Amino acid sequence: MTFGEIFRFEISYQFRHVSTWLLFAFFFLFGFIILRLVTLTDGTYLNAPGTITFFTVFGSAIWVVIGGVIVGDTATRDVQTRMHPLTYTAPVSKFGYLGARFLAALALNSLLLLTLYAGFLGSLYGPGAKTQFVSPFRPDTYLANFAFLALPTSMATTAIQFMVAALSGRAIASYIASISIILFSQFGGTTVRFALEWKTLGGLMDLLGTSIIAEMEGWTPIEKNTRLVLLEGPWLWNRLTWLGIAVSALVYTYFRFQMSHQASSSRRSLFRSRQAAVSSAAQPTHTRIEYTSLINVPDVPRYFSRQTQLHQVLAIAGQSFWSIAKSWTGLTLVAVLALGTGLLATEYMEWLGVPLLARTQEVLNVLTPPLSSYKTHWIIIPLLIIFYAGELIWREREAGLHELSDTTPTPEWVLFIGKFGGLTLIITIWVAFLMLAGIINQLVMGYYQFELDVYVKALFGIQLTNYLLFALLIFVLHVLVNQKYIGHVVAFGAYGFLLFASMLGVEYKLLIYGSDPGWSYSDMSGFDPYSKPWLWFKLYWVSWAVLLAILAILFWVRSKEGGPTARFQRAKHRYSRHKMALFVALAFVVGTGGLLFYNTNVLNVYLTKSDRMALRADYERRYGRYEHAARPVLTHTKLQVEIYPEEQAADIRGTFSLINRSNKAIDSIHLSTIPFNPLEAISFNRPASSVVADDKLGYHIYSLKKPLAPGDSVQMRFVVHIKPTGFSNEGIDASIVANGSHITSDWMPVIGYQANRQIRSVQDRLAYGLPPRAERPSLYDVAARNENQHAELMGFDALVGTSKSQIAVAPGALQRTWTKGDRRYFQYATNAPILNEYAFFSAKYAVQERQWVHRLTGYQYAFQGPERVVKPVIIQIFYHPSHAGNVARMMKSAQASLAYYTQEFGAYPYTHFRVLERPGHGRGMHAEPMTIDYQEGYSLMNPQPGGLDLPYHIMAHEVAHQWWGLYLAPAAVEGAGLLVESLATYSAMQVVEETLGREHLLRYLSQMRQEYKVPRSRAAPPLLRSNNSFLNYRKGPFALYALRNYIGKKRVNDALRQLLRTYTPAHPLPTTLDFYRELQAVTPDSLHYLLHDLFATNTFWDLKTEQATAKQTKTGAWQVTLTVDARKMRVDSMGRETNVPMNDWIEIGVFAPAKNGQKTGLPIYLQKKRIRFGKQRITVMVPDKLIQVGPIQAGIDPNHLLIDYEMNDNMKALTFER
Repeated sequence: MTFGEIFRFEISYQFRHVSTWLLFAFFFLFGFIILRLVTLTDGTYLNAPGTITFFTVFGSAIWVVIGGVIVGDTATRDVQTRMHPLTYTAPVSKFGYLGARFLAALALNSLLLLTLYAGFLGSLYGPGAKTQFVSPFRPDTYLANFAFLALPTSMATTAIQFMVAALSGRAIASYIASISIILFSQFGGTTVRFALEWKTLGGLMDLLGTSIIAEMEGWTPIEKNTRLVLLEGPWLWNRLTWLGIAVSALVYTYFRFQMSHQASSSRRSLFRSRQAAVSSAAQPTHTRIEYTSLINVPDVPRYFSRQTQLHQVLAIAGQSFWSIAKSWTGLTLVAVLALGTGLLATEYMEWLGVPLLARTQEVLNVLTPPLSSYKTHWIIIPLLIIFYAGELIWREREAGLHELSDTTPTPEWVLFIGKFGGLTLIITIWVAFLMLAGIINQLVMGYYQFELDVYVKALFGIQLTNYLLFALLIFVLHVLVNQKYIGHVVAFGAYGFLLFASMLGVEYKLLIYGSDPGWSYSDMSGFDPYSKPWLWFKLYWVSWAVLLAILAILFWVRSKEGGPTARFQRAKHRYSRHKMALFVALAFVVGTGGLLFYNTNVLNVYLTKSDRMALRADYERRYGRYEHAARPVLTHTKLQVEIYPEEQAADIRGTFSLINRSNKAIDSIHLSTIPFNPLEAISFNRPASSVVADDKLGYHIYSLKKPLAPGDSVQMRFVVHIKPTGFSNEGIDASIVANGSHITSDWMPVIGYQANRQIRSVQDRLAYGLPPRAERPSLYDVAARNENQHAELMGFDALVGTSKSQIAVAPGALQRTWTKGDRRYFQYATNAPILNEYAFFSAKYAVQERQWVHRLTGYQYAFQGPERVVKPVIIQIFYHPSHAGNVARMMKSAQASLAYYTQEFGAYPYTHFRVLERPGHGRGMHAEPMTIDYQEGYSLMNPQPGGLDLPYHIMAHEVAHQWWGLYLAPAAVEGAGLLVESLATYSAMQVVEETLGREHLLRYLSQMRQEYKVPRSRAAPPLLRSNNSFLNYRKGPFALYALRNYIGKKRVNDALRQLLRTYTPAHPLPTTLDFYRELQAVTPDSLHYLLHDLFATNTFWDLKTEQATAKQTKTGAWQVTLTVDARKMRVDSMGRETNVPMNDWIEIGVFAPAKNGQKTGLPIYLQKKRIRFGKQRITVMVPDKLIQVGPIQAGIDPNHLLIDYEMNDNMKALTFER
């Protein structure tokens, strides 16, 4: 046969198989559906080059795993069908034999990826397309992505898959190669690139193009809409590297492949399985039997008891186990991955550069991802389950032994359970590897409190159950499909459905096999309250699994049973033997399913994402007309709260004091409540009647018999019951738990229409028939400044009861506490008004308490009177007894922060300041009046001596919110985040510098700038109008820090202090324009340009030192000459860049050699110079005695004060001239 004949045969052969067409259908549907489901929010089009690139990479990742089906069959079919003795002796060269088959596999795989683009086009231009989000057709978009992304990926992957399959003689080898490619390229590359910071090597390892996706994060909307992926720079070297790998794999295959079969081989090799496969296939099927004499064979009694069947199950399970365990990937791959996970703990057990304590609850987060998660390297386990389940089902048939084994007097259930039992043993060992990885992780991190009972419950109780349910599903699919490759395709499709069910619009967990509402473990609350819903869902799915297993047993294939009709006849014949088990399993499915339905749909309301969006749209349509209706102001809240931790319940009785501060009478009171959570016992101290009681949307209107006149008041009483009734599709509300209850003010009714419930996305508003609306009101919207409901202050007192063993905490000073029976009560009252945002806590707390006193030398809040002495503040930290590690630094940070902020901005208005821990894995904190709460993840941070003390800074940031956000509450318009998060972060930076030193502040700034190294788009509004959290948390503080270094700390703090004094809680609320005016007042005229660049426009600098030389003068001083290139540009919200003329003051620095691992040493020379646009030479003079200390660095803007995305080219090592 010629090369062309073999190629044409392979193509036609594959197209005659249903599995091939299923693969094409899968990729077409994937491309079609994914673009129909995606929502774009940054002004990019659905067919923009950036969008197509993203989904090309995503689709290629799926193809890498599935594409092995074609390659494995093409490379090994002759060996698997035992035709190799004929084909190897046929008149065909090795090059023709291998080359034609590889080229056919490559062509088919490339066509599969082309089908992805066909799906894209069908989605974009087919019926029901979102034409308003589609730009004009550009064929180069698809050609560039296919040529530079998909096709090289197909080439490299197919070559590697073909190599391992052809040399091993096993189709499964191509699947293992697929998994190995994903692990090496994606997870390995990510580890190398980010954890080990070998960015060049990590970029070369990226086969799929995820590094391009990361780079695209920095593209502007215009770039995403127009810029193509091209073969240039690092990406060119990446493609050449993988092309080289592909060619090397093919050359190796050519020289290693032998068109012959060997009887045996003692040499241990990765590919020795092919020799075994060829050898076993070459054994003769008939042997000559010589009869010598008759012998008497004794009668052996035959027993077919349950005990015999049990022995058969164990024997089959053992054979199945060892068939996987002895393969080079069966145990080794997961073991190596687990070992690496443990040994590399220091690389990922950190947060923002701070090591984490390897508590069991944190380690379990790494080891127990949901089965529906694809962003984890443990995706290898379900993929291996898919491969090995198919291998076990087809083991005898591929070995040619099925006609013998299927005729043995062994029941079908024995065969099924035996094979599944073997896989169960393998999965159990894999899970044991996970446990070992966790323990190694803890040892590496120096944590020796091993909670083996928690490991066993989480890994062998929860995670193993998930894996086994999945494995049984794959077993059943292979049995029912009864074609190995189609079975693999169907199995991958089923797994894909589990991964992307929510994206496909399937959210009901009773329809997603093996799913559950999720679980979590914490030191404070253990597995509660998640264990009960999880258990019921698993009982439901175990019932389904048993039912499916019986179905598989009924359709189990033995010998040659023919087509579907024959299989149905055989199933009917077997039915009578399994009828009782089938009905019992079905009864359990119906029973548990009915119970779950009752909980999720009767006791609770089941809502999909689209349902929730529709409710928000209805809320706006029906009640949006009341958005600006006059409403009374909440002036005082009085609550009686009874918390029952063991019952996960609470009763709240409250009284709101309301006053009409408008200039007209109010005839009705509007209330917003939690949807589907009806209020009870609403009453007023004056006649009123209910006009609207919409529990579904959470809106109520009460008409007052006598309108509330201006200045008049009314009291409203209400009752709130918090008691989970069963559990919902999402699980169970965790507000109240046995230890660590956290009840927020969200449970209380709110006065008036709530605009924050409205849909914000332009695309979603269009989809639900709502008119366009800005995400936030304009900065220049005067009316919006009068909407101050979120900034209204009120008095507050509360009586809180809880279990006798717990401490209950609420805002205010503790007035008294007492015990009554098995209940403990706490009475709280505030000494100053607070915002209407608060929470109640109840747990078995340990408490650390300090009294802080400070004498003012600066300003005070206006409402505190003229006295100059601040009242003592009681600082209390409530924490879980075993989480005391950061308590001391939290206390120091709180004291230092109160001292600094009081001195610079005004007195803290309350008598108490509390910090409370609650269950959860979050690392940040949340500020409320008088209170800061944090989840257990914060207590995991374990700063090292000489390292970044991030917990200290986070605490200082949250304390700052008592001034920025809780006292100075800005108008809810554009830029509000600058007055809240940016000012809090900047203030915390001052505390860190004052208490921990400038070096520590620089260390913090360096870490925060690391996020700028992650590509981010320059397209953004100016800081004065920004709603972006990254800009508020990063760019805003950096801008303030830069301004401080230009005009001085005192001037910036004077502006902040004046802002607080001017805009005490009153109308109108402050905006960033007011803040900008205060900064203008303290900024010298010569630097107004900088203030404008930093805040009023979205300005960037591109500063680069190209050359740095030093020459000693006759006087002994050194003349340092720098060649720099400087650019300044402004970028609009779509990414259009405009160069701006420069005559800016920018720092020029010369630095001594670095010491103690620092990047730069102490400054020898640091002065600001006028810098113009473009290339220029700058000369400075440095004294002789300071420059004779070793290697010197010099450059422009060495402290990175200005916003420069490329910060690594600012400095150069000095070259000394004679």
